[in-house]
Amino acid sequence: MSRLWDLKRYFRRPSRREGILLGVLIVFISLAVPFEPYDWLQRSVTAQLNLKPYKGDAVIIAIDAKTERELPDRAWSKSDLADLLTRLSEHDPKQIVIAQQYFEAGADDDDQRLIDALKQLDFKPSWQVEIAPEEIRFSGKESRSSGRSDEPSFAQLLEPGIADLVQPNIAAFRRTNNYAPISAQYVVETSEGVVPSSASVLAQGASPPSQNLFTVDLSYNTRTIPEFSAIDVMRDDRIAAKLSDKSVIIAFTDQLGRDTVVTPFDPYTSRAALSVVAAQTLIDGPPVSLGWGAMFLLAIMVTILWIALVRPYGLYIAGTALVLIIVSPFFLERLLIFQETSQAIVLIALVGIVRVWQQGREAIHVYRSAAETKSQFLAQASHDLRQPIHAIGLLADRLSQSNLTIEQQEIVSKISWSVDNARRMFRALLDIAAIESGTLKKDLSAVSVNELLAEVDSQNALAAEQAGVDLRLIPSDLVVRTDRALLGTMLQNLVSNSIRYTSGGKIVVGCRRKENTLSFYVADNGRGIAPDELEKVQKEFYRSATGSSLGSDNKGLGLAIVNRLARLLDLRFRLRSELGKGTIASIEGLRIISSAEAPQTSENERKLPLSGLRVVVADDEEDTLHSTAALLEKWGCDVTPLSRPPEGIAPCDIVLSDFDFGEGVTLGEQPNIVSNIDKLGIDMIIISGHHPDQIRENLPDFSGLILTKPLRAAQLRSAMMSLRRVKKAN
Repeated sequence: MSRLWDLKRYFRRPSRREGILLGVLIVFISLAVPFEPYDWLQRSVTAQLNLKPYKGDAVIIAIDAKTERELPDRAWSKSDLADLLTRLSEHDPKQIVIAQQYFEAGADDDDQRLIDALKQLDFKPSWQVEIAPEEIRFSGKESRSSGRSDEPSFAQLLEPGIADLVQPNIAAFRRTNNYAPISAQYVVETSEGVVPSSASVLAQGASPPSQNLFTVDLSYNTRTIPEFSAIDVMRDDRIAAKLSDKSVIIAFTDQLGRDTVVTPFDPYTSRAALSVVAAQTLIDGPPVSLGWGAMFLLAIMVTILWIALVRPYGLYIAGTALVLIIVSPFFLERLLIFQETSQAIVLIALVGIVRVWQQGREAIHVYRSAAETKSQFLAQASHDLRQPIHAIGLLADRLSQSNLTIEQQEIVSKISWSVDNARRMFRALLDIAAIESGTLKKDLSAVSVNELLAEVDSQNALAAEQAGVDLRLIPSDLVVRTDRALLGTMLQNLVSNSIRYTSGGKIVVGCRRKENTLSFYVADNGRGIAPDELEKVQKEFYRSATGSSLGSDNKGLGLAIVNRLARLLDLRFRLRSELGKGTIASIEGLRIISSAEAPQTSENERKLPLSGLRVVVADDEEDTLHSTAALLEKWGCDVTPLSRPPEGIAPCDIVLSDFDFGEGVTLGEQPNIVSNIDKLGIDMIIISGHHPDQIRENLPDFSGLILTKPLRAAQLRSAMMSLRRVKKAN
């Protein structure tokens, strides 16, 4: 009893939320149907892994292209079928199934010859009748029919004269889509009654399946089914002798769609071969279909255990069950036990995703609690220590003003330096604590770039002069929307770090506009940062051993603050550096809100209607090339000059090209260049000294503009503006 009681330590009581969620998942998955493609794929893969040769007694007599080619009339007729049946009657096959026949119009005695041949047989062959697909009722019910002579008569489906000499059958298969597993009917329910299927006829004596609609075992390699051309059987008695005591199916095999069917790994499987495989499935079986309920019930039990057991035992059970469910078809389908596993797999997978998400939320909660505790501790500790440090600083100042010896003055100076260093460190710690705790909020407003740069200059001018640093600030009249104090802190940290480690060098502080955003840059020519330290120097308490130009004198907190403030303001902070050459720090993503922005843009569009247009200029004359490029740049275009034909160019809007590039090289000799430009949807203007008619003669497919040299600037501008208007209109 005590041992049973000890088992309780492995279990826990699931929460109400977990129970509700599991119930919702079970209901949702049991009602959902979009998981079938997984079962199709799994069954197809399993069939290929279990691939085996066919070893039954069925033989296909193929009315193939060879047969029709060697027949006297080059077409299959009732007379030919009569000859084939006569030859078969000489060798006593076990049974004959005649698949759907397609006869050419023959002589008047063809019908009688076929009737006579059927009468020579010792048994009634099975004749496949043609019936419209909509008249077939696919059914998976238990009701079946034996398909023997006591079945309803289908004389109306057969040609007069042979109805009493054959037994009807129907080949009926069901596919959800072209590459899904295939199901077959044991017997077929039609509007005329019940008809046996070709599979049930070929499998005479086999036990019937548990359900009328059964799954075909596609692990048989249909290429291993014995097959002979009908013409060979009729002409060669040795081949016909091989059919003694065999189940024979006579069928057309060559016409795609009519005579073949798509199976998961063979799109050209003949319908006759599929009937043989379906019959062999019945002989090996009967096949059993478990559906999706069995595996889904197992998955429910596994997920309940997963939730109820303490870690990691539930995970072990769920993982083991998932693997078993995935691999079980490989073993069960060898025994003709077919099932669907997709719902079970989806249930276990979804529960796993939910549990990972839940554990992630718990981890985030623990992390946030730890971060808040750390931030509160830092804030409290730094705040409590600032007062005594401040007092020490005052005492050191008073002590420095008293009568001290030179040695004592040096000691007091070192004390003051240490106090200042500690004060800066605690200020940085307070900033980090405020950011982490969320107490530091951004206050967005309009900020003038020039005013901000003036503050940076006033705060750092003296320090730069003392360090022998040439500090240059590039003014700008732009206005951005940001938090003035926080952005000022970021710039101050960057500039002070550069001053500290660029002794005797130069520092440039400026900004660059890109569309509607602004980026600040702080560039120095100091000693730089090693590539493997670029990421490390942006973290707390890291100091570069190489004395990089952006190291920190206050325990490595300066860049960490810049990094955190950038994230708070939704900006990007980037560092680029090279040892011995300097460092560039940038703050990117500031939104420009200049009041003159909107009217200025529209005015620019009026003055520079070609502004922003990407143009490729191709001309072999250097003077013409450079002057054209300079003119286009003056108009606001983005120009790419080429001294060769414009082949393999980058994406652009317009190509301005000469026709003759000297030394016998012309666009007329390389028409593929023009056609490729046209395929890319790029407008092209040819500017040449040749007559336009001569150019069009050499380029008959070119429909663009041709301008003649010498060309006035206004004419070129007008042509380019017209092309741009057409493109905008389209």
